[in-house]
Amino acid sequence: MSNSETRFQDILWALKKHFAWICLATMIFTVGAWLYTKYAITPMYRTEISFCIFSGEREGTVTNTEITSDAKLAGTYKILLKSQPVMQAVSEQMGGKVAPDAIAAMISTQAPPETQIIYVYVTCPDPQLACDVANAIAVAAPDQVHRLARAGELTVVDLPIVPTTPYSPDVASNVSGGFILGLLLSCAVVVAIAMLDTTIWHEEDLERTFNIPVLGTVPSITNAPSNSYRSYEYRR
Repeated sequence: MSNSETRFQDILWALKKHFAWICLATMIFTVGAWLYTKYAITPMYRTEISFCIFSGEREGTVTNTEITSDAKLAGTYKILLKSQPVMQAVSEQMGGKVAPDAIAAMISTQAPPETQIIYVYVTCPDPQLACDVANAIAVAAPDQVHRLARAGELTVVDLPIVPTTPYSPDVASNVSGGFILGLLLSCAVVVAIAMLDTTIWHEEDLERTFNIPVLGTVPSITNAPSNSYRSYEYRR
């Protein structure tokens, strides 16, 4: 048996021997991840509003050139939607209830490639506030963005709704991560101990370590009766 095969068997034996501890450590990490997610992380709620962009007035059938022009303009509008003038207008629309910087921290924008659509996401711990900010964006943003870009038109497609379930944290994902982390770490510790263990477990270990043959072995009589030595036959 090769050195690598013997070492591999030692690792498997160590994993089997400490299987209960591995399970316990994995359970602790899994429960810990659930408790941390449930009680230490503030739930965040998200709502969204979508806009459609038109680079110019439409007459008759819409051409591919017009659609391409709208899609290119969407990239500019996506940036302008988070600009300071727009945030200020949204804050004023809400009566100064939320500062412009706070609104900017709540929102994110996305414009799928080669489309006229822009999505604005509003995320915060208060679901009603998230919806209120999104509604203020729907009212204030179109005029402000048009004034800044001096081209195109921004039209609301979908209005926001009050979210009922948290957007984050993802409990299932965090618990799964805790389970995997606990399993890997506990197995890694057991494997490291097995690799660093210099105890002689097999006859092959003696031959490999000292490069000498094993002539015989002495059986363990720790738990044997006091007269058990009589059952052994010694020969020269």
